[in-house]
Amino acid sequence: TVRTGGKMRPPIPLLFLLCITLSMSVKVVSKRGSVDGCTDWSVDYLKYRVLQGEPVRLKCALFYGYIRANYSQAQSVGLSLMWYRSSGLGHSDFEEPISFDGTRMSKEEDAIWFRPADIQDAGLYSCVLRNSTYCMKVSMSLTVAENDSNLCYNSNMRRKEKAELSKSKEILCPDIDDYVEPGKDPDITWYKECHPKQWRASIIQKRDILSIQEVKEDDIGNYTCAVQFGGFVVRRTTELAVTAPLTNKPPKILFPTENKISNMELQLGNALNLTCRAFFGYSGDVSPLIYWMKGEKFIEDLDEERFQESDIKVIKEHLGEQEVAISLTVGSIEEEDLGNYSCYVENGNGRRHATIQLLRRGLGAILLLLIFLISLYKCYKIELMLFYRRHFGSEDVDGENKDYDAYLSYTKVDPDQWSQETREEERFALEILPDVLEKHYGYKLFIPDRDLIPTGSLANERYRDDTRLFGAYIEDVARCVDQSKRLIIVMTPNYVVRRGWSIFELETRLRNMLATGEIKVILIECAELRGIMNYQEVEALKHTIKTLTVIKWRGAKSNKLSSKFWKQLQYEMPFRRTEPMLTNEPALDVSEQGPFGELQTVSAISMAAATSTAMATAHPELRSTFHNTFHSHHEAETLLPQLRV
Repeated sequence: TVRTGGKMRPPIPLLFLLCITLSMSVKVVSKRGSVDGCTDWSVDYLKYRVLQGEPVRLKCALFYGYIRANYSQAQSVGLSLMWYRSSGLGHSDFEEPISFDGTRMSKEEDAIWFRPADIQDAGLYSCVLRNSTYCMKVSMSLTVAENDSNLCYNSNMRRKEKAELSKSKEILCPDIDDYVEPGKDPDITWYKECHPKQWRASIIQKRDILSIQEVKEDDIGNYTCAVQFGGFVVRRTTELAVTAPLTNKPPKILFPTENKISNMELQLGNALNLTCRAFFGYSGDVSPLIYWMKGEKFIEDLDEERFQESDIKVIKEHLGEQEVAISLTVGSIEEEDLGNYSCYVENGNGRRHATIQLLRRGLGAILLLLIFLISLYKCYKIELMLFYRRHFGSEDVDGENKDYDAYLSYTKVDPDQWSQETREEERFALEILPDVLEKHYGYKLFIPDRDLIPTGSLANERYRDDTRLFGAYIEDVARCVDQSKRLIIVMTPNYVVRRGWSIFELETRLRNMLATGEIKVILIECAELRGIMNYQEVEALKHTIKTLTVIKWRGAKSNKLSSKFWKQLQYEMPFRRTEPMLTNEPALDVSEQGPFGELQTVSAISMAAATSTAMATAHPELRSTFHNTFHSHHEAETLLPQLRV
């Protein structure tokens, strides 16, 4: 070491080596240029910003990223640090050396201190490290701003942070190391919206951090930390935005209906305007992706003069969740424009789409009308047919030569088997059903108990033979059945037990007539028959009879004439325009007709159907006689129980 003028200097070889080291250790980054042999690194990326009236330390960036030597090392090898200032923010503006007053503005080692900074201090500050053979330069930007009106911060100098709802968040008081003495904790006071605040228990202050354990929507706002430093206050403000939690679901299309093809009718030549709306959950800083396609083509691939897709519009936004819309317009629809238009939405979790099928107006309306009419017919078929009959119908031609609209067959209950239920069934069959059909609807019924009254002629000598007597009685009843347009069978448990329907299996001609539909049978089910009915036989019966209709009487529910039961029964009955009858027709007296009257016209079906009621309605003495006569014959042993129905 050489002492010169009372000062210690390093040896010449050591000085030379330090200069070589500084020259070789220059940070390899892009240079701005070299002026007068001085390497100029232009303006450093680190920009200093300070509020008016607050202190700030402006450090020479050369020692913090451009060379590997610090200020002391540079000084020890004879390098000098000089400061220049440009009043403008342009690097090429005229620079002049800085004159430090030592009070408000002072040079301290590798930095300039402003205590405090003023508005006129804003500009570019350049530090130059040089000697006779070495020169390097870099500039730093200083911005001095005033607080916003009635606020403790400048909005343009705030840091911005985001926090997810219900999660934790730490707010840092940044860039305060220059204002804290080594080994001591900073003296920090936190404010929200420039006012002191009594923080809730879940918000904790830790040194230079304000920790929020569970973020709430109310935590949105501006947080300012104030650091006490040598009679000055240094403030840092952070704007906290609260968002919904990051979504893990794809967007949802609000309109049109998602995963469904919606039809839209439009007249050719008219303009088209389609708008797609969708909901996007919070996905960070990713913008919503929503667009239209026609079939497999993007809109930009179509005729740009006719097809226009709007920009994405944000309709609503809350906590980062957005409802957005995008529109597609076509000036004039042409034939080739008809087809499917799909709106697609995407995010990192998936893609969804909704489709609108563009149709020519007219075809869709006809289709909708057809669907409506079919649905109306299925729901109100009976009501519609009855309405048509009343206003436009004509009487049945096939049965115009028949005397009766229907023959009513019913099995009377033995007195010893009467119950409340059987009494109601018999009242329905013998009173309610005939009264409504005859007095209200005007039909003419043949009811054996009422209309076939045996007289004394049955006991004259011409009928002394029991077999002939039975046959004559059956023929009279059969003729009435043959003269009826419908056969109504009131099916009760008693009817089922006696297997009343087996009468339809007695004669070949009868089976043929049932199979061809020459007689229409209406089967009225009066009670729950599942426990006593052999449904295999009933199904076989349905296959045997071509025109068999089963109608269920539901007791009190079917009492009203507006009920489904009466409408369906009227629909199955023959149509006639006659006014309702107030009185019954005179009963048929077999003595007036004679035992052989119209025998040649009595069909086999009439004979079979009539047998089901003959024995139940005949004179007691006749029933006894018939029973004794047929009891000795094997055929009668199986027929008689059936005939009693």
